[in-house]
Amino acid sequence: MKKYIIICVMALAGLWLPSCTYNTYTEPSPGGSSDCKFHAFTKVLNASASSWQFSSGANAYFAHFDVPDITSEVYQYGVITVSREYNSGTQDAYLVTLPETTYKTAEVDNGDGTKGTVNFSQHIDYTVGIGYVEVWITISDFYYDDFTPEAIPFRLQVAY
Repeated sequence: MKKYIIICVMALAGLWLPSCTYNTYTEPSPGGSSDCKFHAFTKVLNASASSWQFSSGANAYFAHFDVPDITSEVYQYGVITVSREYNSGTQDAYLVTLPETTYKTAEVDNGDGTKGTVNFSQHIDYTVGIGYVEVWITISDFYYDDFTPEAIPFRLQVAY
């Protein structure tokens, strides 16, 4: 009798276990049910100060990253996010998911020998395509005098 109880418990436990394995992918069946579709990866995208390029058409800076892991399947079925990482490499590191807008000030010459303060916002956003990610930095009112983006680490997170 004990043997039958153990077998029944094991059979019930088997029903509660996931019906898929990690890193499998199948298309949904016509009835709407599907097997597990879970894959995930994270990549650090380091934008060095020299990797930023200025686009005169968009009037913004961008950094281009080749990411061959973003295949057409990932692009079609995935959830893709890019975050800016602050305090990278420390125990105080944290992420801010893009888009991110920060408000800044800069000291400028008023043209009459006096100094003034300019308030502006910096907006960071991204675009994703098959095989690449681009991160964009736009300054409000396109105030780019003496401005070049600094080195910024970003974290690409993908689940599909």
